[in-house]
Amino acid sequence: MTSNGAEKNVQGQALRRSLYVTLAAWTALYILVFLAAVAYFEFSEKGEVAEMIAARTSTYYVLKEDEAEDYLETLDVPRGNFQTVSSNDGEVVVRDLTTYYFIRSLKWPIAVAVFFIGYVVVVCLLITRSVGYFNELSEALAGVVRHRDQPVRLSRELAVIQGELNEVREAALADERAAGEAERRKNELVAYLAHDIRTPLTSVVGYLSLMNEAPDLPDEQRKRYVSAALAKAELLDTLTAEFFEITRYNLATIPIERTDVGVRLFLEQIAEEFLPEMQRRSITSRVDALEDAEIRIDPDKMARAIGNVVRNAVAYADDGSEVVLSARRADDAGWEIVVSDQGREIAPEHLESIFDRFYREDNARSSSGNAGLGLAIAKEIVEAHGGSIRAESADGTTRFIILLP
Repeated sequence: MTSNGAEKNVQGQALRRSLYVTLAAWTALYILVFLAAVAYFEFSEKGEVAEMIAARTSTYYVLKEDEAEDYLETLDVPRGNFQTVSSNDGEVVVRDLTTYYFIRSLKWPIAVAVFFIGYVVVVCLLITRSVGYFNELSEALAGVVRHRDQPVRLSRELAVIQGELNEVREAALADERAAGEAERRKNELVAYLAHDIRTPLTSVVGYLSLMNEAPDLPDEQRKRYVSAALAKAELLDTLTAEFFEITRYNLATIPIERTDVGVRLFLEQIAEEFLPEMQRRSITSRVDALEDAEIRIDPDKMARAIGNVVRNAVAYADDGSEVVLSARRADDAGWEIVVSDQGREIAPEHLESIFDRFYREDNARSSSGNAGLGLAIAKEIVEAHGGSIRAESADGTTRFIILLP
């Protein structure tokens, strides 16, 4: 049985126990009150109550004293049912107690009937109280929908249900906030898409317009315009690919197909992809990893992730500096892959934000010509592997640390 199921079982037992205890207490109290009432009427039978009943139900006769006996014998009433009330000046007052004795004979049947009717009333009151729990739950459920910002409060007997309803309320609030955040992200995506695609597209249109308006341009200038337009078109292609990729990773779970890969050769191949840019700026690369060590990853996707990190490192490394890719076994038997460069630092307050989509930091390591999605894509891929990525930047050195299980 799950913890949640066990809590529900305990809650149900506690609620039933409470109802049973309440029923027993109310029953005991009712019996005591009923017995006290019976005792009161029993002991007061010859007192004021009995006299009141006899006076209201009796038939009175005023007879001559010498004729009373003969007259009473003529009535179809047992002699013992007559009672002499008073005698004065040769006259007697006699009353017929037949009705009173009949009522008295029904005393115990009436008492039993009253007892059961009263007990039914007690049980109905308890049932009404139990139904009140359902009304309380119904109002609480309505409150979860209408007043999500207010916590649910129920009776002590419904504590576990109160906790579950508050969890539902908090989850609904979280979903609402997530929906709002998703809408904001979507609007950002549209804004960034329009801005980042428009910039290179405007350049391409501009260069082509110049060549169209001046067909007699010198060959050298025409080649320069064609080269610039091609570079902007390639940038536009890269931006479009990044947008499609981050959207694909965002809408679906990234499928990971792991295989054993030689970690040193893997990192060397990634570094070689950036050799032309590094040579142009006199940047060198170094791979620090064991020759025969193997890592179990999806090589295509992880190459994309680490490649994005290396691209960022090369873009912001100082000319003539060194970019280092290292890999070593972590203490928890996982892998720690580090890409470090010497150059422009990342401000401490931006170390977390650089992995957000479309992130830009104007005065530090900005996107510089891309959509700001490279590190976000790297994070998506690393987390799909069950790992994490973070950045450290101090004393002119920036390190991107990837931890993989």
